[in-house]
Order: sequence, then structure tokens, then C-alpha cells
Amino acid sequence: MTQLYQYFDNDGLLAQEIPHFVARKQQLDMAKAIEKSVCNKEVSFYEAGTGTGKSFAYLVPLLLSGLKVIISTGTKTLQDQLFFQDLPLVGKFFPLHKITILKGRSNYLCSYRLNKFLKVKASSNETLAQLVRIREWSSKTISGDLADAPPVDEYALPLITSTRENCLSSSCPDFDTCALYSARKKAQESDVIVINHHLLFADLTLKEDSLGSLLPEIEAIVVDEAHQIPEIARQFFGSSLSSKRFADLIRDLRCEISLLGNDDSNLGNFISLLEVESVGMLRKVLAKNIEYEEWLRDGGQSIIEKINHMLSELVLALREVSDRSEGMKNIANRADQLSNDFRDLTEDSELVDSVRWIDKAQTSFTIHLSPIDISQTIGGLFSDAAWIFCSATLSINGSFSHIQSALGVQNAVGKVFTSPFDFHSQVKAYLPENLPEPGTDAHTHFLIDCILPILSSNLGRTFFLCTSYRAINIVKERLAGSFSILVQGDLPRYELLLRFRQTPRTILLATHSFWQGVDVKGANLTCVVIDKLPFSSPEEPLVRATMRAVNKRGGNGFVDYLLPQAIIKLNQGFGRLIRAETDRGLFILGDPRIRTRSYGDLVISSLPDMEWIETDGACKYLGEISERPSN
Repeated sequence: MTQLYQYFDNDGLLAQEIPHFVARKQQLDMAKAIEKSVCNKEVSFYEAGTGTGKSFAYLVPLLLSGLKVIISTGTKTLQDQLFFQDLPLVGKFFPLHKITILKGRSNYLCSYRLNKFLKVKASSNETLAQLVRIREWSSKTISGDLADAPPVDEYALPLITSTRENCLSSSCPDFDTCALYSARKKAQESDVIVINHHLLFADLTLKEDSLGSLLPEIEAIVVDEAHQIPEIARQFFGSSLSSKRFADLIRDLRCEISLLGNDDSNLGNFISLLEVESVGMLRKVLAKNIEYEEWLRDGGQSIIEKINHMLSELVLALREVSDRSEGMKNIANRADQLSNDFRDLTEDSELVDSVRWIDKAQTSFTIHLSPIDISQTIGGLFSDAAWIFCSATLSINGSFSHIQSALGVQNAVGKVFTSPFDFHSQVKAYLPENLPEPGTDAHTHFLIDCILPILSSNLGRTFFLCTSYRAINIVKERLAGSFSILVQGDLPRYELLLRFRQTPRTILLATHSFWQGVDVKGANLTCVVIDKLPFSSPEEPLVRATMRAVNKRGGNGFVDYLLPQAIIKLNQGFGRLIRAETDRGLFILGDPRIRTRSYGDLVISSLPDMEWIETDGACKYLGEISERPSN
């Protein structure tokens, strides 16, 4: 343990490498706790408040242990920070350690698919031009990581990457030079592997062979941003089918037929019929905002029956020609799997332990069959290695019982390491008076009326975090004449943040993805508005079913499930405001229920300690802050 002091003291090794490094007791205490967890192979839950320096708190004891370790993150931002910034710095003290980053399939070039689609020229001129640029880049890249490649659009990406379904694996003619398998081989030879949560759980649930020969050798696993784990894990213990799988199969089959000489009119007819029905299904699902069961009653069942029949016929036809090429054999297997998956997911049966629901995007949808409770299943998957779950927001009032219950963990170590920031002096909080209860447009308009003078006092410099796109549209319409407005989705995240920092009188409007993983230090961001408590809708099928299951076990679906989720997310949103000891800001919460409902005290006590002020005080406070120059 004495070794840890050598790194975390004011004149220690980290201070010699990091400008303006400040020794923090919380950081050293967390490092000691993690060192103990690794040594004892414990399952542990650690909450590290903003500013604790949790990355170094786990990196140093992990590398000191000399064990083979995995670090899993929830966001690409943190994954890149660890691999490109933090680990190279700490790695200077451990030159013999091999460190690598391993990403999911869609991040690596598949040269076989690239060359195949270039050969058949089955795309638009614009897409072909993108493929040509990728081919030129492929002759220079060593890693095949598409993060370093020229940008491609959403349509071109599936033409240059593989999926678990379409990968030819060792049968591929380009297998020996495959970027994905080279990355996996490098990971197997490394001491520290940085991955993301989706890749971790894909392996744990045996839905991907990415780490199959690696995980048994792992002795410590750190799961950072662990507050995301229950929902991500649920995805992997269920099953799902995206409408994109139909389009992908049809596209790849047309390409393979073209490579073989376009000599099978029978298959061509099958493709056309399947395309008509699958596109028709897509349009009908996306046309209405309805749930799965309602869609079935509204004509969905007849569409399902037609597609099931067509898939069965297509599978039979493909079996007859599957020996013509490796590509055709793969497509025949994919069609068979798609037929089975579609039948299983749409089977008209009464569900007891699962719920079926539809997730819609702009141009696609996904049918999910999700388990209501994963605790009994997931708890048995945690190996004998040390499992360390950490996040800035993981506990509810100091208790980890909700996440332990969700993950089926009976015996675990848990500790909260408080933020070194002085929130009472760095932050003021404001709840507008006489706000109506949220859930209507009137609430959003009233909130804007209340805070408009405050936003003007602050000269913009505000994150306005909403719980719905409808609220975003209302706020945008109301504020566009007075401020420069940036809206999540209009530009890539990095460009939005760049413009936010550089443009005067700017307000950024965002929903879920900006509540975490976004770091704006200093006077560029001095106000965060959250329109209401971020409760999941109890009308959503999965939420409704989970609440029923909690009630059935003798718990309270609202208190034990819905409320903890909302509190953790609220703290994530609040955490955007103060990112350094010198930051100051105003936190605005537009939800009167923290004063009128029985759970309000729990919500307030779960937030950092800060003074709640009135409207005049808020304007004056932000006026003082606005006098500071932006970074």
C-alpha cells in the first residue's frame, strides 16, 4: 500500500507528469480500496464524486497488481480518454505492460466486403466515391480502425464493415489480414484491454466470440460508468431483430447474385417480393406511434404471416444454391437464422417473464423481447475475478442496494468517495415558484417565462436538458429570437460543443445523450436547466412490466425501480455544471414535485449540498458569474 503514496502525493509520480496536479484524499482512499478489492477478488461498488479523479484511482492499483485486466466504459468519450490520455501517462511508470483498445465489429474495416461492393458497383456514384476513398486509405492503415478513415455516410458503413451474421470468419479469403481479428489477437496478448460495455456483455452472454479465449484469463475487471449496466445488460439477456436485417440480407444477396453472373431469376423474384413486404412493414410500423400489441391488431399479424411464408420459401431456394460460393453459403445461413428469429420474436404466445416492444428510429425499427428481471441470470456470470463497478452516480443516498439487486449481487463491498468540490460555495440552485406539474406544454411555457430573465443575465452559456423532444421544440421556438440555439442532433456532438464554447449568447438544447459524458469547464458553461425529473414513462411496455414484477415480489415499482433511475439520471445531468474547483454555476430544476411529493426530500438529499435561492437572487448570482471571462 505504501507504493500508492508514491503516486498520489503532491510531489509524487503523478504530480511530476500532470501539470497542476492536486493530491486528493478521496483519490488515494479510492485507490487503496480498489487495491484491496483486486487483491481479495471482490465484487465492489464505488461512487466517486465529480473531481475525485477516479480514472487514476483505479489505473494505478490495476497496473501495480501486474494482473491481466479489462476496463470497460459506457461512452466512447471515456474510452478514448483512457486509451489516448490517461493510460499513456500512467503507462510511463509501467513500460513492460502491453495496453490495447478493442472495439466492436462496426469500428473495423472489412476489406472483403469493401472489395465485393466495389466490384459489383451496385451503389450510387456518391457511395462508390466513398468506397474508393476507403480503399485508398486501406492501403495505408495498419489497424483498420475506421475512426482514422475518411468519413462515410450511414448507407456506406454496412458495405465496409461486418456483422456477426455476415462475417465469413476463417472461411474469408481476407482472414489472414482481417483488421478485426488482428485487433482481437492483439488484445489476447495484452495486459490491459480497454473495451465498452456492449462488447463486455456480448461476450458474457456468448453472443459474440470477441473475447472468448480471453475472459477466462482476466483477473480484474473495472466497469466504469457502471450506472448504465442494468439497462445494457438487459439488452443482451433478451433478443431483438432490426428491420435493417431484412434490408442487409436483400442487399447482400443481390450483390452475390451479381458476382455469380445474374443467372438466377427465381431468387431475384423472391428478393423483390420480400423487399416489398418488408418495406411495407417498415412504413406501417413507423407511420403510427403505437405499441407492438396494438400494431398486431392493426394489421400487423397478417404482415407477419406473409413475411414468415416468404422467408421459408427463400430459405428453401437458397439451400439449392448455397454451394456456389462461400458468400452464398453465408447468406443461406443468414436467411435461415433471420427466419427463425423473426418467427420466435413475433410468435403469438402469452409472455410471463418477458415483454415484447418496438423501438423506433427515423428509418428503421427493432422488435425486442426483453426479460423483466435479469438479476437471477446475470449474478451467476461474474467470474472469480475482481469486479469493480464505479461511477460518479451509483448510489441512492449512500446505498448501493438498488444496483446490487438489479445485478443479482448478494455480497459486495460498497463505498462513496465524496467530491472534493465545495458545491455549497460553487453552486446555487433555483426552483421557479408556482410552476404547474410537468407533463403538459403549459408547464414548459411557464418554466421558460420564469427563467428567461435568468438566461439573459447569464448571456446564454446554458445547457437546457429536456426529457422529451417535444419540450426541446417548444424551448427552441421560444428562445430562438434572443439567443444562439444549438440543438442535439443537428450536428455531431464534438461540433456542437465546439460551437457552444466559441459562440456568444448560446444555449444548447439536448435530451438523453448530453446528460453524461460531456465536459465543459470554466465560464463557458455556468447554468444547467433540467425541465423536470427524468422519470421513465410508466406507460412504456418494458417499464410497466418491470414495475409489475417489482410489485409482485413485494416491493414498490415506483420507489424501488422508477425513482432510483430518475435520481441517478438527475445527478448525471447536474454533473455537467461543475467540472473543476474554480467553476461556479446555477442549477435550475423545473419540477415542483421535489417540494410537494413525499419522495421530494430523497431527491434533494441525493443532490450535492447547495443553497436554493429565489428569482432575484438567481439573476444577481449569474450576473456576478458572467463578469468572469470565458476560457
